[in-house]
Order: sequence, then C-alpha cells, then structure tokens
Amino acid sequence: MTSVEYDIFALEASCLHGNSAQGGAKTAVEAAYSMLRRHLINGRYPQGSRLKLDYLKSAYGVSGSTVREALTRLIGDHLVIFEGQKGFSVAPMSLADLDDLTIARTTLDCAAIRESIALGDDEWEARLIAAFHRLTRAEERLVVDPSGAFDDWEQRNKAFHEALLAASTSKWLERLRDILFHNTERYRRLSATQGPPPTSVHAEHSEIFEAALARDADRAVKALEEHLQRARKVIGDNRLLLG
Repeated sequence: MTSVEYDIFALEASCLHGNSAQGGAKTAVEAAYSMLRRHLINGRYPQGSRLKLDYLKSAYGVSGSTVREALTRLIGDHLVIFEGQKGFSVAPMSLADLDDLTIARTTLDCAAIRESIALGDDEWEARLIAAFHRLTRAEERLVVDPSGAFDDWEQRNKAFHEALLAASTSKWLERLRDILFHNTERYRRLSATQGPPPTSVHAEHSEIFEAALARDADRAVKALEEHLQRARKVIGDNRLLLG
C-alpha cells in the first residue's frame, strides 16, 4: 500500500469511527460492512488473503463483534469465506467461478430485459437515456485511463444496467442480480485495468441501449448476452487468472 493509499484508508476509517460514535452499534456494523465490501471489490485485499480480526479492528477503529458481523454479512454476498480454524478470508477468483457468475447473470438479466422492454414507460425511457449519456462520458475517460477512471465508470455502468432493467417487477430477482453484479465487479476491474484498453465496451452498451429504445427484445437480449461475456473473454484470452 502506498503512502497516499494509506492516508486515504486512514481517513475513511476515521470517518467510519465518527459515524459509529454518532449512530451506535447498528450504524457501526453498516459502515464497516459497506467499507469492507468496497475494499474487497476494489482489490485492496487480494483474493484468497486472510482477513485477520485484530488488524481489521485496528484499521477500521471498530470492535471485534462489529467486524465479525460485517464479515458474516459479506459471506452472504459471497465475497468472504470462513473455514474452521483458518478464519475469514477473501473469496478466491477463478475462471470457473467467472463462468458460473456469467451464466447466472445472463439468465437473470436477459429475462429481466425482456420484461423491462415490454413494461417500460416514458419515465423508464427517460431514466435509461440519462444513464446512457452519463455512461458515455465515463467510457471516454475509461479508454484513456482504465485504472484511474474505473471507479467512476463502474458506478455509471451499474446505474445504466439498473436503468435498463428497472421496469422488471420482481424485487427478489433484483436482489439476486445485485449480488451477482457486485461479485462480477472484481472480474470487470481485472479485465479493464490489466487487459487491453476497453475500446469496444461503448459500442456494446450502445447496441443494447438502441435495441432497448427500439423495443426490440430479441436484439437487446443478443447484445446483452454478448456484452456479459466480455470480462470472461478478456481474462481468458490474456491469461489474467489461473484455474
């Protein structure tokens, strides 16, 4: 960790500690969970690494019980695993896991986009247009500086996919899609920042966007299926993961 990264980490931890002091145990757990989740997804803790309670207590300025509850919630998100005497560790990444995640996302998202196109009204269209516009600007920056622009792009990418599927009605499926999206973020980050410049990602999003606005569900599903394979193809072709 560089000195700049350490300073940012310390600042975030101090903010967490201040929030927990004001809001009590429940707020402390929520804050620790949110910060740990973000740090797991952005790769601050490498895949497979041990998550030691004493270190996390000190780093985040919270109690052991708060850290344990936050980690237990992250097990539910499949970002953390617990093994007997070994304790908590960051869930590993693998091509097999990415294949499984991609199949699951494709199944849920393609069903949802058909429903969203069928049920979406003018408000849905307006939200989708706005999200696509913001994503376009972020993708211009992503091609130039994948590492520096990734976090902003990822937020706008999530907003675009949420807007795309917003007219789908099942809240349970929405929750499942959210879990899958966050788990695949680790792979998207690897693909975007360690693979070739992501020059084609905007064209992929444009095709999905145009098909959705045209209410062409078959075209939209085909474009979305191809888009969801992107990280797997880049990571596999460039040998960014073993296994």
